[in-house]
Amino acid sequence: MTKTMTNTQMLLKQATTLLSKDQEQALFQELAQAKMDRDKWLIPPRKLTLNESSQLAAAKRRVKALTDELVRANLPLIIRVAKYFAQPGIDEERLVSEGLLKLLQCIDGFNAEYGFKFSTYLQRPLYRHFTRFIKKETKRNWGKIDNETVFKTETAEAHENPEADELLEVLNQNTAGLDPQEKVIITRAYGIGRKEGPMNLKQLRAEFGLSNARLKRIIARSKDKLRVVLMEDLNETE
Repeated sequence: MTKTMTNTQMLLKQATTLLSKDQEQALFQELAQAKMDRDKWLIPPRKLTLNESSQLAAAKRRVKALTDELVRANLPLIIRVAKYFAQPGIDEERLVSEGLLKLLQCIDGFNAEYGFKFSTYLQRPLYRHFTRFIKKETKRNWGKIDNETVFKTETAEAHENPEADELLEVLNQNTAGLDPQEKVIITRAYGIGRKEGPMNLKQLRAEFGLSNARLKRIIARSKDKLRVVLMEDLNETE
């Protein structure tokens, strides 16, 4: 009788050897260049010639190929952490799926110029993501047996955002060295420590009288400063 492979086992068969730091750096540099080659045809949006469309398609394929290579190299870490967090009532394969989504987000947001190894950088957001996911699933299933509600809690679920709390601490202590304008704009843009929630570019433009391009530059610069502090903190705990 043939034994059916689980999705997790199939993923492990696709995994490759974990990359060295130099290999990661090279891949992320290639990925950054491929994204630039792709985005130059998309911003600003316009009708492309046949040759330009061909170059855009080639750049998209390159971005996907490089992303897939980074995913395959980090699959063992995702699966290992998912197994660590697995518990009754939480399907392991759902955790792996959640981990893959977070992996893709981290690949997209990682800046290799800071010199950190990606697999080290990945662990912190991955652990936080799994912790939040399990807490959410536990609350959702609370009072249920076999998906049938048998009793209800009276306490309303509070809004929780550990990443926002962490950023708020960094902002309050200003360990990232943000100037007053950067600090208030990044706080408004992401709703950090604000009951009103995040503000969009239109709202920010109305409040600060700055152009969209200027606001985007300030937000990007602030995020880079904050990322350095958070990654340095991670490096010290390893």
